[in-house]
Amino acid sequence: MVKVRTAEQHDIPAINKTATMAWHDAYQNIMAANTIAQFLTAAYSEERLEKRLNDSLFLVAEEQDEVVAFANFINGRELYLAAIYVMPGFQRNNIGAALLEQGINHFEDYDELFVEVASDNQRARNFYKKHGFELVREYEEEIFGETVVTGLLKKQLNKE
Repeated sequence: MVKVRTAEQHDIPAINKTATMAWHDAYQNIMAANTIAQFLTAAYSEERLEKRLNDSLFLVAEEQDEVVAFANFINGRELYLAAIYVMPGFQRNNIGAALLEQGINHFEDYDELFVEVASDNQRARNFYKKHGFELVREYEEEIFGETVVTGLLKKQLNKE
């Protein structure tokens, strides 16, 4: 059974491994290998992850005491899902849904949750659609010299 908890510093190597495996799986046919490698180095360095663990809500999901997924929520004027990744062998087991739900439940003062996703990442787009996200707009952005079409998605949070 999956256990979701707040990430701790000792989880950094497992988070990095999860990000690397999930990114290669999700983006291997969308972005160049060099772009993926540069992004992972920048976004998932130990220093960057330490900062994210300290400055935002960072959750991990464990299966038999092994980190198999994570989600990172950033809150300010708006609530933003910065990342949610599940290791390839553990996808489609509602682990992403559990992380999403726990993250949303942590923040009671927001009416909306935003996330950005590469428009060509159809599995991610389907996941977000299944969980009530709608496309706000699409735009081109440059990631380490490569142009990617990104979708900004929004989920209305129905607080009762």
